[in-house]
Amino acid sequence: MGKPKGKLVKEKKLWGGRFGAPPSPLMVRIGESISFDRELYKEDIKGSISHAKMLHRIGILNEPEVKKIESGLLSIQKEIESGKFPFLIENEDIHMSIESRLTEILGDLGKKLHTARSRNDQVSQDVRLYLKTEIANILKDLATLLDAWVLQAEKNTNTIIPGYTHLQIAQPIRASHYFLAHFWANLRDFWDLTSALERAEELVLGSGAMAGVNYKTDRKFLQKDLGLSRISENSMDAVSQRDHILKFLFASSQFMIHASRFCEEVILYTSQEFNYFKLPDHLTTGSSIMPQKKNPDIAELVRGKAGRVVGSLNHLLMMMKGTPLSYNRDFQEDKLPLFDTVKQVKLSIEGVRDMVLGITIYPDRAKRSLVSGFSTATDLADWLVSKKQIPFRTAHEIVGELVRLCSEKNLDLFTISIGERGKIHSVLTDPEYDSAIALETSCEKKDVEGGTAKQRQVEQLKKAKQEIVKVKKYLKTIS
Repeated sequence: MGKPKGKLVKEKKLWGGRFGAPPSPLMVRIGESISFDRELYKEDIKGSISHAKMLHRIGILNEPEVKKIESGLLSIQKEIESGKFPFLIENEDIHMSIESRLTEILGDLGKKLHTARSRNDQVSQDVRLYLKTEIANILKDLATLLDAWVLQAEKNTNTIIPGYTHLQIAQPIRASHYFLAHFWANLRDFWDLTSALERAEELVLGSGAMAGVNYKTDRKFLQKDLGLSRISENSMDAVSQRDHILKFLFASSQFMIHASRFCEEVILYTSQEFNYFKLPDHLTTGSSIMPQKKNPDIAELVRGKAGRVVGSLNHLLMMMKGTPLSYNRDFQEDKLPLFDTVKQVKLSIEGVRDMVLGITIYPDRAKRSLVSGFSTATDLADWLVSKKQIPFRTAHEIVGELVRLCSEKNLDLFTISIGERGKIHSVLTDPEYDSAIALETSCEKKDVEGGTAKQRQVEQLKKAKQEIVKVKKYLKTIS
């Protein structure tokens, strides 16, 4: 004889009517996602309440039933938030966990809730709602970082530091120019993330498992009730694509690359070899063995997190690439990279912002590098072109020979004598030579739109502040 019916039913899943035996322990362990997708509980409950209201509109539930279901779902939310909710591996995921608990509370009424929906469209909707909330939170954080870049730029319009190409000293720049370079990159990140948010603004409930549902689901009501901007056009596409997550992961990866590059600069510029940036003590750590150490750990940790976030993007790309339409269980694995990326991006924005606000610049040390790095060699070549009518390629060669001579004699453009300069070319003995190589005027010569001249920095700051106004105006629309 088989097992008693009552016992068999008790062991079965909510979907287990077709099966004669419960899943093996292995199937339970490999199939569960409740260990991580419990993070979607708010979205799952929000979507379920809207779904219950919709079922009332189409005559599946009456008004008292809807009120009982809504009350039951809200009581479950309180249980979860108080830590009293029993997350059982046997319930597989957050959807089945909440539905099972609702059935315990309401009996057969709880079983009615899943009418006209599938876990396929349910989870797809939950994740979109989650993204909508979390991207909005990230955008608010990112706006504070944009403010920080502008604040530091305003403080340092008169501070001259080296600009680099190939990690070799290239030309003098205003420190404001450096900070604003990062501002513009992060501004693009902001708007790219808004695009990811807009991609998530989609109602997919009503798509069912993949073909739609056998009920006159009121999708316009669901769209309005959940505050979404549009309704999905195709039920197969709605449950099978993860473009909304991919778009967020790409925008996040791009931000983390930008953040990592800044962190790399902080690590370099705070080292003894560069030594013209300083981080405050509260953003650094010491060594357990070397008492002199002051390590830029926060910059190193954010730099490390960049690889983690990019890895999450790669995770999802590889997960999706071989999956046929429509839904596949592989998609369960999309949440781990998503949830982790949200956490790491939030942490990284906070870390970068605090470093930006905490940086102290040592102008004298920066000047030392500018002098020893021949940073005004291009200015000298341009002087030969504009004042002496020497062709640029010839001027480039003359200055290159001068730099080589300085290097051989352990001198720089400022300390090499007139006589030594004259050996290269008589034009280098001109009295205007000193003003041609002056650090103080080098930046002012870059008087083009987007350049590092003082007036151009004022222009950039004005434009940056205008962009921040647009950012904050947008944030009001999603708050």
